Amino acid sequence: MNTSSFLRYLLHGSAIGLILTVTPAAHAQSDKKTKTDKAEEAVEEVVVTGTRIRLRGAQSATPTSVITSDTIQKNSPRQIADLVNQLPALVISQSDQTSNTNRDKDSMDQSHPGLNALDLRGLGTKRTLVLVNGRRHVPGAPGSSAVDISTIPSSLVERVEVITGGASALYGADAVAGVANFILRKNFEGIDSNIRYGNSARNDMPSYDVDLLWGKNFAEGKGNFTLFGYYGKSDGTVGGQDRPWTATGNPWWGRLGSGPTAVNYIIDGRRNLGYSPRAQVLLGRKVYTFNDDGTMRAPILGPSGILKNTYDLSRPESVANLETDGGEYGGRYDNWLLSVPNDRFIAHGTLNYELTSNLRYFLEMDYATNKSHGEYGMWWEGASNWLYEGNPFITQEMIAANGGSLPYVAFARNFPEIGKSSSYYQRDLSQIVTGFDGNLPALFAGHDWNWSAYYSYGKTEERTQDRNAVSNERYMRALDAVSGPGGKPVCGVNADADPTNNDPNCVPLNPFKPLTQDVIRYLTFNPSESVSTLEQQVVSAYATGGLFTLPAGEVQAVIGGEYRKEKNFIGAVAEYNPEDPAYVPDYGVVQNPLRGEYDVKEIFGELSVPILADLPFAYKLSVDAAVRASDYSTAGKTTSWKYGLQYAPVRDLRLRATYGKAVRAPNISEVFTASSISGQWLYDPCNYYMTYRTETTKDTLANCAALHPANKNSYWLWTEVEKKGNPDLEVETAKTLTVGLVAQPRFMKNFTMSVDYYDIDLSNVIAAVEPQTIINKCVDAPMQNNPYCNLVVREAGTNNLLRVVKQNINLAKRTNRGVDVEVDYFTDLSSWGWGSDSGRVSLNMVFTRLKENKITPDPDNPQSVTSTLGIFGFPKWKGVTRLSYQRGPLWMSWSARYFSPMRMNTTINPENYFPYRTKSIMYHDFNAWYDLKKNVAVGVGLSNVFDTAPPRYPGAEAGGAYFGDEGWQSGVFDVIGRTGFVSIKFKR
Repeated sequence: MNTSSFLRYLLHGSAIGLILTVTPAAHAQSDKKTKTDKAEEAVEEVVVTGTRIRLRGAQSATPTSVITSDTIQKNSPRQIADLVNQLPALVISQSDQTSNTNRDKDSMDQSHPGLNALDLRGLGTKRTLVLVNGRRHVPGAPGSSAVDISTIPSSLVERVEVITGGASALYGADAVAGVANFILRKNFEGIDSNIRYGNSARNDMPSYDVDLLWGKNFAEGKGNFTLFGYYGKSDGTVGGQDRPWTATGNPWWGRLGSGPTAVNYIIDGRRNLGYSPRAQVLLGRKVYTFNDDGTMRAPILGPSGILKNTYDLSRPESVANLETDGGEYGGRYDNWLLSVPNDRFIAHGTLNYELTSNLRYFLEMDYATNKSHGEYGMWWEGASNWLYEGNPFITQEMIAANGGSLPYVAFARNFPEIGKSSSYYQRDLSQIVTGFDGNLPALFAGHDWNWSAYYSYGKTEERTQDRNAVSNERYMRALDAVSGPGGKPVCGVNADADPTNNDPNCVPLNPFKPLTQDVIRYLTFNPSESVSTLEQQVVSAYATGGLFTLPAGEVQAVIGGEYRKEKNFIGAVAEYNPEDPAYVPDYGVVQNPLRGEYDVKEIFGELSVPILADLPFAYKLSVDAAVRASDYSTAGKTTSWKYGLQYAPVRDLRLRATYGKAVRAPNISEVFTASSISGQWLYDPCNYYMTYRTETTKDTLANCAALHPANKNSYWLWTEVEKKGNPDLEVETAKTLTVGLVAQPRFMKNFTMSVDYYDIDLSNVIAAVEPQTIINKCVDAPMQNNPYCNLVVREAGTNNLLRVVKQNINLAKRTNRGVDVEVDYFTDLSSWGWGSDSGRVSLNMVFTRLKENKITPDPDNPQSVTSTLGIFGFPKWKGVTRLSYQRGPLWMSWSARYFSPMRMNTTINPENYFPYRTKSIMYHDFNAWYDLKKNVAVGVGLSNVFDTAPPRYPGAEAGGAYFGDEGWQSGVFDVIGRTGFVSIKFKR
């Protein structure tokens, strides 16, 4: 096969979408070179951080992907995470499109709108270690170990190196899944500035970014001082009602037949009656709504009326679960932000000075502030509530509609009069890193050594305030009205309530009319802000160099040590803290401040041994090893290690493998989180509606028959949720394996392909499970020795749900296996006979085939295994293809991001669901830059060029969403649609 035929084959592969984008070192280097740069190209190399040993290019046994400055600058992402997350090894986690999550004020875990974090292999942000210039960076929010990537401006990044195997022994805990190392520009001289404007195609997401880099050499070139400043703002608030795929009702499952052979199909455009701004009631098997004066009328339903497969019309409390396909009802995601606004300022400075030819001093200073807020929709969405006989707001009209008797009435509605609840965040990060590096005299004859040592101090402060919050306790109290003197409605005491809950300030609530301002003032509150801080100190040093020389080359080693100390203070809102004089019990939240700290002492070492070289069938053979011993003040002593092997039988082909053990100790928030109690609307999977659950297993019926809760006819239950840390947590342990090959055939100049198999077995997993999931997993599996059942408290005698404990526990096992493939090729078109000045074409493809992703909570119960392969976020195939062209001052790039079909959750199967998964989807992006003159360039770009909508599949229309007590999240599918930018760069 000749070169042009091979290129056509690769292009065809990209067109059908099996392969997809991020540019490695060779590609990015090629993008910025023209024909006149070939002499420089021959000698230029990139140092990668697959090891601290100073190897060149692709010589590390550890798979490493590199995104260079040229790729970053020309794609011009607002957030560097947007580009890094295109690597198929990463799973979308916290970003502007996923962080509009309900502030979890019931515990010390918060959603942190506006924070960007990386999640390698989908194992969690706390298992992905982020470094800046090879050194630890302070986490982005108190109570979190994740670094906020949004504080690293893309225009300052020289390159990003992503290591996806065997990294824990090299760089420390948190690197179970791998490492992302952001190398920043330094020793810069001159001025480099950029102005960028972006917006959506619907003109509702304007963004503005400006940055300036200035650098100056001094002392005859021995020193350099560099300053960088950035300001960016995105103030658009795009809600679910602003996009057709979320505003027109959601798709959900319908059912034909009953029992295990029932066929589930998708009914689109479904709208829940509980999301109505007017009360909905079910009386005499008919649905009614209300006029503003409190009189009843028939609702305006969609063309199909009440969807017959929703819920039983004979039960009044079912009204909150009834659905229609249009009419006067809004969409499921109305008033929820699809992307959070943000306001960021970043300053960065470096000082480098060569004290002697063998000694250099460096200083790095960072400051970043980030303001953002989340909005969580109207209150009360979806749930049904009750008024009991004798309530003065139950009218004769309602009683007559129910046949003359009405012991209680259940209603559902939200309350747009109250407005949206929101939480405002401001995070301020500061860090200073100072140290020395240099050359050592030959410790071993003829072998050079280098060393580096630094001290780092970082602090993150977060201020958070809830606004327009609603007290559920006051709401329930206001609903419980009775007739007072003169027949005037007054707040009463429900027979099941504590009489001490009487409140002289209570204002009775009539749910069948628009709320009055007196009621709104009684229900809502704006508590004071909480202030939380995190401090991190690191002292680290290492030396690297040669030990001796073998026939195949130099044996090299690294030895080093590190000390790290972290302190967290998570402040409680004064009105939520029982120990504060400002505490308000009926806000319904109990929150205690958290103080916790730990320190760890580590020593580490690496060794690289070349065994064979330049022999028949042994062009290169080498082995390497790394070990790290740690002593945690909380978790005790741990050891992680790694072995690596590289074998090149011929110059064109190199085999590589790594095998290692990674250890992660529990972090501060996992161990020390103070206990807090609040309530949450949950359902008992043993209630009357159990048969509608898609997750029901063969164990569910038997377990529910044994439990037999008394309130099985109630769907939503206001249940206590206790959240706390767990001082008994043990360390996580992972065994990681990578095996791969790298091909660089000489007969195909400028072509590189790598294929790597990875296998991660994580045991003793530390995780917190959502309250509803805890309840479900308790009854959906054998209950004996079920770890989830220990977290569910039921009332003695009735077995009604009483409390759910949400805390981190050591689950049993998690496995993640797959194959990474990367192909890179570039060529001058002149080699195809297109003329001497026809430009250069580059093609890069990166994709991952996920083979297995399983969680096994209970090792003694094989049935407890959950496979997430093929569900939202974990497609079997994922990747990007990028094709770029450069000729003179013009550079253009077209990329295609591909996701194979996915399904909603693990219980969706092809036997009972049609369609049981989405179709495959591909997003196209275009970028172009043109050099107007030597120092001025303009760029334009479009993301999601064809405005591709999310699939019409349950949950996918909101980006592949799920619901927990953190709220709605999206990110698998694009929910914003086409966006674009224009930018201009100046250099001097």
